[in-house]
Amino acid sequence: MAAAEVLPAVRAEGEVLIAIKEVAKDYVSAAGVVRALRDVDIDIRHGEFVAVVGTSGSGKSTLMNILGCLDRPTHGTYSLAGLDVGARTNDGRAIVRNRLIGFIFQGFNLLPRTTALENVELPLQYRGVPAAQRRKRALEALAQVGLQDRVHHTPNQLSGGQQQRVAIARALVTDPPLLLADEPTGNLDTRTSLEVLALLQQLNKRDGITIVLVTHEHDIAACASRVITFRDGRVLTDIAQEKPLDAARALAELPAPQEGPAQGADVEEEDPILAARIKRGGPVPFAVHAAMLGGSLLGALVGLLYNGVVLQAKVAWIVLIAAAVGESFLAARVGRRKLGRPLTGDQRARVALGYTIGTALLAAPFLLYRVPQPIATRFEGLTTGGLVLSSLVFVLALAALALLRFLLLSLFSPKK
Repeated sequence: MAAAEVLPAVRAEGEVLIAIKEVAKDYVSAAGVVRALRDVDIDIRHGEFVAVVGTSGSGKSTLMNILGCLDRPTHGTYSLAGLDVGARTNDGRAIVRNRLIGFIFQGFNLLPRTTALENVELPLQYRGVPAAQRRKRALEALAQVGLQDRVHHTPNQLSGGQQQRVAIARALVTDPPLLLADEPTGNLDTRTSLEVLALLQQLNKRDGITIVLVTHEHDIAACASRVITFRDGRVLTDIAQEKPLDAARALAELPAPQEGPAQGADVEEEDPILAARIKRGGPVPFAVHAAMLGGSLLGALVGLLYNGVVLQAKVAWIVLIAAAVGESFLAARVGRRKLGRPLTGDQRARVALGYTIGTALLAAPFLLYRVPQPIATRFEGLTTGGLVLSSLVFVLALAALALLRFLLLSLFSPKK
């Protein structure tokens, strides 16, 4: 099935987005047949905020799996945005999931070693969206959930509520008409749960996103405009709530939090070890060093051409400066693309020093044995003091070169 067939999404307020007709789901086990769902009929219109409530074993999780195209009914039909999902192949249902549904899980399901920005970009990578467009849309999604100042934090640098906001941004980044939230507040305290519910209500009212939330807590379901209660695989009640609980107002009415680090405060302010880790910025991608080498060669070539065509002479320092500018410019740009942010000061220092020492070690055999007058012969006959002085001059020259590279990397690093 072509991806283009899945693109039509219901956006008109009040039109049917989800249509479930006589859906049943049976599981066969050694103990016999378990009927998880029994002839369920549900219509959910675009723009509704629906809570599905039930005890363990009531069938609500089975319904969520079918709605999310993770499973198919034993019989009956499930249509999403006019598409007969149950009749599609596994690949076809995977396309529907990626194009039309955003998922929010109880356990957040964030990649632990990647930033909030990279986590949010992930669904767009599966679509093959270009890197620049991925980054732009991910930044917009993070701003939509109020995390524009946390884009470069990894999950362990975020509070539980902030991690769930990242998960919501990841669900929003593909612009789906439907959000499926499976116990999204299960791992959160009361205050943070209300913050997440207030955000979901805002997305539903402001942006018209249809939300189906599965929960076993009735006080959470009170925030929805419609509550469907399941028991023994059947719909027990289906009630529209004229005045659902306003989560933002309930949050404002809570007692002030106890003194201490505020929920959602910068974690690095509380943990100096974590602050140092953030400052370091993590390992530098190998592509940055490769870009430095390529930029150095290109810069040196430009310097040689300038010498030969414009000056018609050989001015060595022009070639060296051109090489340093070329390598620093490319490294700063490649680092920005690979990391989704500029290189940190610590990373720039490591790149400048590491590259300087690395190139010196690679060039040492050539300078010692391959030049017309090997450098080794120049040290013959020097006194101990002369050798020490020469070594000191060499170290200072490397330090000056590393400092020049650091300053150029800082100059060319894009702004956040």
